[in-house]
Amino acid sequence: MDITTIAAAVAGAIGSRVAFHPLDTIRTLQQTSLATGYKLPIAHYWRGLPAAVGFTTPAFTIYLVSYREAKKDLAPYLGQDSAYNYVISGTIAELTSSLLWTPMEVVKGNMQVKSDKTPGGTFAMMKRMYQTQGLKGFYRGYWMGLAVFTPHSIVWWYTYESIKLRYKAGLSDSSSSDLSATQYALASAAAGTTAGTVSNFLDVLKTRQQLAVADEIANLRPDDKLGLWKVAKNLIQEAGLFRALFKGLHVRLMYSLPSGVLSMVIVELLKPEK
Repeated sequence: MDITTIAAAVAGAIGSRVAFHPLDTIRTLQQTSLATGYKLPIAHYWRGLPAAVGFTTPAFTIYLVSYREAKKDLAPYLGQDSAYNYVISGTIAELTSSLLWTPMEVVKGNMQVKSDKTPGGTFAMMKRMYQTQGLKGFYRGYWMGLAVFTPHSIVWWYTYESIKLRYKAGLSDSSSSDLSATQYALASAAAGTTAGTVSNFLDVLKTRQQLAVADEIANLRPDDKLGLWKVAKNLIQEAGLFRALFKGLHVRLMYSLPSGVLSMVIVELLKPEK
């Protein structure tokens, strides 16, 4: 674990989160059916940003460092560029970082869906959550998050690394293994599209479960808090099975693709993996 990799991960996490947070807010509102359009009061687009930056920065750093360290340690046994290495390293990265991803998603989501009648900012929301739900409130939907993002990570890293290998195989200058920013961006975009589409339905369920006890969601769908099965049943009844599978996917990709591309381009240019 070297300081350059950590610094690159921090820069990538902060840069992408600040730049594309408004799209994430729209995604959350559309997944929970609190909004269907894109027009919000200006301040609403940035709700939850402090929580997102505060949690995402260490979470993404742990995620990236864990992936690279696991991949390096597994290389003598599985090979540096084997599918098995990508899959296991991606799983390890998700498991080690999920303890921070989940509270970020819960706090950020509660801020994004809260009405103007709910007073206070991020810290007031966290205090209210702790007083009403205890520490477990910050980990609502934790297991569902793992069910979503573990396969998401596996698909993402497998696609990303495979495309990088193809690009590297075509380099005319054999003395350099570094790709261009455009190549990193295209690999990240392809990986994000594939993984995001595959995991979308589970991501919607995860978001709805995490926010089921928020006042705004409880007023809209009071029985969502009964459990994941009820969340899924309500979603399918509301949208139909086909639409439920892809609910909010376009906004999710509008957010996650440029965010993921920017993150990885920053990381790879600052600290390319050898």
